[in-house]
Amino acid sequence: MKKRHFDKTARIIENLEIRPNIFLMRLACPDICSYAQPGQFCMVKSGLVQGLDPLLRRPLSIHRCHRDTGEMEFLFRVVGRGTKALSMQTSGQEVELLGPLGKGFDLKPTQIPIIVGGGLGVAPLLFLAETLSGKKGVAILGAVTKGELLRLEPFKKTGLEILVATEDGSFGNEGLVTSVLERLLAKLDDRAARDVAVFACGPHPMLRAVFSICNGYGVKCQVALETIMACGSGLCLGCAVRSSGGYMHVCKDGPCFDASRLLWE
Repeated sequence: MKKRHFDKTARIIENLEIRPNIFLMRLACPDICSYAQPGQFCMVKSGLVQGLDPLLRRPLSIHRCHRDTGEMEFLFRVVGRGTKALSMQTSGQEVELLGPLGKGFDLKPTQIPIIVGGGLGVAPLLFLAETLSGKKGVAILGAVTKGELLRLEPFKKTGLEILVATEDGSFGNEGLVTSVLERLLAKLDDRAARDVAVFACGPHPMLRAVFSICNGYGVKCQVALETIMACGSGLCLGCAVRSSGGYMHVCKDGPCFDASRLLWE
């Protein structure tokens, strides 16, 4: 499919606070939805914002895409004025969208996926899991405590095997998602390891640990990076990350990367 993006106004269908300061926004935007791929994002601005404060749109991962209805979802945390304005919007109101932007996950039909999401890192991963629905694979989801787990039920409906880790042991495995991943990869022989691909999103220390574990077992690993963006198109050069080939930009070269290309130290 030819890569395209749109600058659109989209109508909000619902905007729900599903956890304290965590919102799930569903809206109608068939143009963007028809071209979006798992791992891509949109630059989003609240229709409530008047004037130039805040000036910039906010980058939000595409959480879900329903191509049959043209509806898409964003999962976001309120962290500043831009996301606060988005959280205050209600059904029937509008937002400004620029997208889909960036490079999504590189999916191969023969790969067995292992999805690893920590906290709000599940935001781009449900779209991926639903795209992979019906395939053999695993999703490892983690949070500090049971009450902070996000979107567990929709992940279960994908048919992937679901493993959960909470740091306090209140639900699922006690500890970090990385511990669950390592135990899983340790069971693979060399041939099985070549068929597996890990797709991860979450805090930077988690992603660094995920890559280190995958590298140790010879397993391919892709990560979706989350960073501050101003333009979403590579013009401002504000989202640079170091790679083996020099600097790359999360908005244009990512946000999904082959983890082996990044410099993690």
